[in-house]
Amino acid sequence: MLRYFFALLFIGIIAVLALAGFRGSISTRPPIEILPDMDDQPKYRPQHASDFFADGKIQRLPVPGTVPRGYTNPGVVYNTSASNSRVQAQPAGFSHAPNYTDTGKIGGNWGDGIPLELNLAVMERGRERFNINCAICHGPTGAGNGIIKQYGLATIVPLTDQRVSEMPDGQIFDVITHGKGNMGPYGGNIAVPDRWAIIAYLRALQRGVNATSQDVPAEELARLDQPASEPAAEGGTP
Repeated sequence: MLRYFFALLFIGIIAVLALAGFRGSISTRPPIEILPDMDDQPKYRPQHASDFFADGKIQRLPVPGTVPRGYTNPGVVYNTSASNSRVQAQPAGFSHAPNYTDTGKIGGNWGDGIPLELNLAVMERGRERFNINCAICHGPTGAGNGIIKQYGLATIVPLTDQRVSEMPDGQIFDVITHGKGNMGPYGGNIAVPDRWAIIAYLRALQRGVNATSQDVPAEELARLDQPASEPAAEGGTP
């Protein structure tokens, strides 16, 4: 029995020396890699030729319409200010300037106000971006009943709750940008002006859910208060 032990020990020592004993030594022969860990990959390097493409180039042009991360569109600028801070006009896109428009903060405090000229186009853009990025969890009305709730995500904040309605606009912007709790960050997916457009649309949703008669224009209230005209008697004049 003992001789088998020494035989196995001898074989083990030889195996260890064969695998690791010559590690680091210089040789003209290619090394034997037991675990290559993807050190050598069948890949092309930049600027190399390739027979796979008709033009013989390995590097390809981006897909038409591709927008690089960090891109700013010089044709769009902010032209209004928050209610408690003046915001200078600047390019829109994925900018990261330390101002209210890009951070939601004024100094160390959350700012309030939408730094965009609010119009129908902005609201439509906000509705579109909301339905693409937010409705899957929060639902189309912000009630927290999105489709993802049917697949196990039980805790979804209703955006129409009073707590969220009372949040400053800048704080909601920060949540969209950096995420919070189970919600991941969307700063790399949603451009800065689109984040503000989403907030503007969200405010409209909150206003619709929590609206009172005081939010209805006076002329509309007067029209609603008028009694409906009775239908004309059969055979009579209207």
